[in-house]
Amino acid sequence: MSAPTEDKPVPLLRPVKDRRDLAPVAVALGIVVFVVAGLYFGGSRAPSVGGGVGRAPSPRPTPSATLVPSPTPTAALVTYHSDRYGFDIGHPADWTIRPAERDWTFEADATNRLSTAQEAFIAPTQDIRMSAWSVALDPGTTGEEGIAVEAWVEAYCQKTEDAPCTGIHDRAVPLCLERRDCHPGLLVPFKDDVQAFFIGGIYDADKMIVVAVWSGESQPAVAPYGGSRRLLEAFLSTMEVWPESVPFEERRVREMPTPSPS
Repeated sequence: MSAPTEDKPVPLLRPVKDRRDLAPVAVALGIVVFVVAGLYFGGSRAPSVGGGVGRAPSPRPTPSATLVPSPTPTAALVTYHSDRYGFDIGHPADWTIRPAERDWTFEADATNRLSTAQEAFIAPTQDIRMSAWSVALDPGTTGEEGIAVEAWVEAYCQKTEDAPCTGIHDRAVPLCLERRDCHPGLLVPFKDDVQAFFIGGIYDADKMIVVAVWSGESQPAVAPYGGSRRLLEAFLSTMEVWPESVPFEERRVREMPTPSPS
């Protein structure tokens, strides 16, 4: 009986006797690497912005269609200079200008909203009219005091047969003429129109300047502009006039919205 032989460990990989023996293994490994790389980089895998491999984005639900409101368009403004009354005023480029033909007076023009003595600006729809002019003050009138402006407006209201002429103090909006100095003025809503009155500063101290939008606040024609007061304030800002409540740093020309095309 022969002696038992000693067990020897079996090598996991047999020694390579010839480099040609590596060829089948290399080919097999190459195929595996190629397939794995294709699965990893293909499909939903994508390289990151920096050139590396980014994570696959998580599935996202398809968003439902929603209506996003478009921003309100604004009108490009151009400046009109009144040779007759000596002021500049900005207006939308597509508004029609009807220059004043003569000086405005109480005797000839007080009750005529379509007076040819006004610098008039007509909206493209022809249903909004904005006017500006100046009225010579009676001798001795002090226009640089707010109470004088209010008293003048009350008398003006009676002469022009506008309404209501009572309660002006309670509904009037104090105005500031000029960005820094704040010369006096008032914006006054009436039943069928809204008007602004101011004097002094960069304008003549012996003339009251009047700017009017001949539409009441609730009239449909001015709704696309934010109402007659909002429209008037936009015009006034081009003349360096703002509500007194507007902070100093916000006293600039206001954007003037335009109606959206139908």
